[in-house]
Amino acid sequence: MSASHFNEPRDLAYGKEHIEQYKGIDKIKAWPARDSDSIFRGKYLKDLFIFAMAVGRFRRQKSEVKGRVPNIPVTSLSEQQKWAILSTALADHNDLMCLKDEDPLYKEAEQYAEEGLKIIKSHVDKWGSNYPRYLEAELKELLQKNDADQA
Repeated sequence: MSASHFNEPRDLAYGKEHIEQYKGIDKIKAWPARDSDSIFRGKYLKDLFIFAMAVGRFRRQKSEVKGRVPNIPVTSLSEQQKWAILSTALADHNDLMCLKDEDPLYKEAEQYAEEGLKIIKSHVDKWGSNYPRYLEAELKELLQKNDADQA
């Protein structure tokens, strides 16, 4: 089922400071590159963006996107990815009317992704190749806390 979207932007952007994670610079491989040793190896830029946005939203931290690099076409996003962005906005605004104009909602998603990528980068720098294990442990802890809260 296809949904109508109103005033979607043409592209999603990331800050210039994150270009090495998204696209790579010189001999530094982009995280999604097929020969990268990152947990994002073989993924698309849009996948990295959505993951970073989710981390930023979970931590409730946003930051300004400086030196916008609009490199992720919104048309490449799946309907589920678009609704992940829009549901984040709905949770923040608590008003369905915010969906009348989606462009500012995508800009907010960019701010969450900007901060989320900073968080991910700091964790990768700290945990290195053990980062997936750290994520798994953190997720288990969240699920256990959620189960305890519902009991």
